[in-house]
Amino acid sequence: MPFVPPFCPHASCSEHEPTGSFRFQHRGSYRRSCDGMRVPRFSCCTCERRFSRQTFRFNYRWWRPHVHHDLFRLFVSKVTMRQAARITGLSRDTIARRMRALGVQCHAYHRAQLARGSGLAGTFLMDEMETFETDRLVRPVTVPVLIQAHTLFVIHTETAPLPPRGRLDAYRQLRKLRDERRFGPRKSGSRQAVRSTLERLRETLARTEVLNLITDRKSSYRKLVWTLFANRFGSHVQESSQRRRDRSNPLFSINHTLAMLRDGVSRLVRRSWGASKLRERLDDHLWIWVGYRNYVRGITARETRITPAMAAGVTGGPRSSADLFRWRWADRFHSETASGSGQHPGGVTRRTES
Repeated sequence: MPFVPPFCPHASCSEHEPTGSFRFQHRGSYRRSCDGMRVPRFSCCTCERRFSRQTFRFNYRWWRPHVHHDLFRLFVSKVTMRQAARITGLSRDTIARRMRALGVQCHAYHRAQLARGSGLAGTFLMDEMETFETDRLVRPVTVPVLIQAHTLFVIHTETAPLPPRGRLDAYRQLRKLRDERRFGPRKSGSRQAVRSTLERLRETLARTEVLNLITDRKSSYRKLVWTLFANRFGSHVQESSQRRRDRSNPLFSINHTLAMLRDGVSRLVRRSWGASKLRERLDDHLWIWVGYRNYVRGITARETRITPAMAAGVTGGPRSSADLFRWRWADRFHSETASGSGQHPGGVTRRTES
């Protein structure tokens, strides 16, 4: 089925917001110089500006339009940015830009899938993982992660700063003072990050469902849960984090997810040279892993044909990197529902091209 543009890609045009009645004209085609692919051209009947199918693509204006598939696999396989640059032959600046683009796209794809679903139900697990940016003692970082218990579907994650930890030697005291002069005192963002994570759960929870949550015994969790879910509270079980981490532990699924996260993301490996220098890049890397874990990887090593998103009813089938990174404007194009329909708005059908 030929490509049909659903809206004008130029933000200044009144037809930029999709209405279902976008008027355009065909303007021939051109051959893409990087790989020789034939790309159709169009023009908007409202603003008369021209564009092509490539304008809607995720890899718009990329000289190597297929390299993001390789980078996606590398970033979820414990490969650092420097090593990815060596493997692909790209510069480190290009790798950094690609990581940013991949992270934003995976986050947008994930939110688009949740927004078009009917909501999640069941029991949910939440825990915080600690890492750092640049220095383990001076600039620690917390990473709250929320999952659905029986499907291992990752609903939300984000990062937040923590104040310096422990006794600092003279060198780290000097670094702390330099950071405070540049950025101000480093305050804990854990409470706000957990609140934001629970708010995302509140948005995702099915309308007829009440909250059933399992966490560890951190004191701030109870008040936040009661504040946000006062009218939809079911149960909140707080289990000791010191309990043996076997399958009988109610926190086993979230502990297993955090272990997988540390194993797959190079920045989270303990005692590693690949630790984050900037917390913002850790955010991007986390969402790349979430996109892989939820939509591409099988729910277990043995069950490779069912992904967590399929088990949660968010998608009807497994996705590939080509599905995640096909279109820009992920909230408009990625309209797959739980039935797994391949039809996109405006008559755009899934294609095998990259």
